[in-house]
Amino acid sequence: MRNPAVFLLVLFAACSSPPDTDESVLATVDGEVITVDEFRLNYEFGHGHLRQGKTPREDYLRFLILEQVMAHEAQQMRLDTSAAVIHAMQTLREELLIERVFEEHVLADIEVTQAEITAEINENAVRFQFRFLPARSRAEAVRLQGLIRSNGFEVARDALEEEFSDMGLELGELESPALSSDEIEPEVLAVLRDLPVNAVSDPVEYRGAWYLFQVTNIQRELLSPEDYEMRAPSYRKVVYNRKAMENATLFVHSLMEPMNVVTRREGFNLLCDALWAWYAQKTPVRNLLHYLESQQADPMIARKLKDGFAVPLVAFDDREWTIRTFLEHFTPGRYTLRARDREHFDQRLANIIALVVRDHVLLSMANRERLDKNEAFQRTSALWKTKWLFQELRGMVVDSASVTDTETAAYYARKNTAMGGRLRPFDSLDSLDHSRIRLQMMRERLLTFADSLAELASISINYAILDTIRFSQSAVNPTMTVHLLKSNSNKMPFPIADPNWRIPAKQ
Repeated sequence: MRNPAVFLLVLFAACSSPPDTDESVLATVDGEVITVDEFRLNYEFGHGHLRQGKTPREDYLRFLILEQVMAHEAQQMRLDTSAAVIHAMQTLREELLIERVFEEHVLADIEVTQAEITAEINENAVRFQFRFLPARSRAEAVRLQGLIRSNGFEVARDALEEEFSDMGLELGELESPALSSDEIEPEVLAVLRDLPVNAVSDPVEYRGAWYLFQVTNIQRELLSPEDYEMRAPSYRKVVYNRKAMENATLFVHSLMEPMNVVTRREGFNLLCDALWAWYAQKTPVRNLLHYLESQQADPMIARKLKDGFAVPLVAFDDREWTIRTFLEHFTPGRYTLRARDREHFDQRLANIIALVVRDHVLLSMANRERLDKNEAFQRTSALWKTKWLFQELRGMVVDSASVTDTETAAYYARKNTAMGGRLRPFDSLDSLDHSRIRLQMMRERLLTFADSLAELASISINYAILDTIRFSQSAVNPTMTVHLLKSNSNKMPFPIADPNWRIPAKQ
């Protein structure tokens, strides 16, 4: 089986180019720094409820410092050798190195001119209103086109609607509102752009069906010099991202096409059957060989895979991977696969095989070019390692601290006294209420534990800088939560403060 395409992986955070960075040091924790830019991104794209209170900046920075302190303690406890941290760091390393390849070979060469920005603004100042008819084949589309030209769109629509009704189907909405260029699919826009008003298009194949389009109205917005100036930054990002996707497509194609990636049918069918059975039971998150070697997989599935380890699966660049070789490179957490429909499962697995091969090629390139020495790569790796060390220790603290019913009642009584007896009687609370109280107790215990470590740490904060940092926030709802995700993996590009932090009201 020839893989029809090798997929793209490009980092576009919220479809924008990276902001200017400020490497000024805001705080140091045992020699580790928190820069202004890192704090700003964390604050803007972190959990909104952590920015509430009278001193949101100080509180949020405190959370980051406490995570740094706990990560340092976790490092002293050698929690970096835990399987979870090792697995997370290895997966992250691969993802970041692949991103660095695109940064170096694709994004670094992109230029956006003022003429391109102006052209994009002009194009999006035009709005199209159009209607369309679907057809099951090109021949049917040609027939409808003739009917429109001879009798008008409405007659053709009524005829098609009658045919759909005879089949027990509804034709649906066939006319659009006024849409700008960026609201219309590129394939459709290419047809509408050169189509005179009220003229019918030739038959167009789009997403497996045939269509006829007719533009009914074109609206052109008059723009002032101030409009161009105000819109330029946003449309520069639009042009930049489009060029990035186009260049990435060419880059991947030029890299992979000569390698002639071909999947072997016998190996593919064997792997499909085994993984379908595996994923139908439970979706794995770690390398499958880990489960097989630690005997955590279903014995029958494990036997089937092991018996097929030596079966060829995919060939490329004059080499061949067996099923086992593929499993060595396949990390389920990075490649989404769900056992919902067998046909789609098999199609997705075929795509994943191409992705894994592509990523292997890109990682080899990154290692040859020593991109792991890149400063941005090393800093991002360090930030995530801090986060995962903190999470390891947090889990130990929370899991080891049990809360009894007596402690829960005593805690609730203290809170009730502090609030002047306004709380409901403890005996009237249900199990959900008890769970919430225990969660709050655990949060406070975690804060107390972290504060005790902070008392022994060397911490310095530049409050003069903290008070002058400017944030991009909603004027209507400044505590609204907005997360930034990578388009290629749907993961956050940087760690943010843990959502479970709380500062008790008495503090």
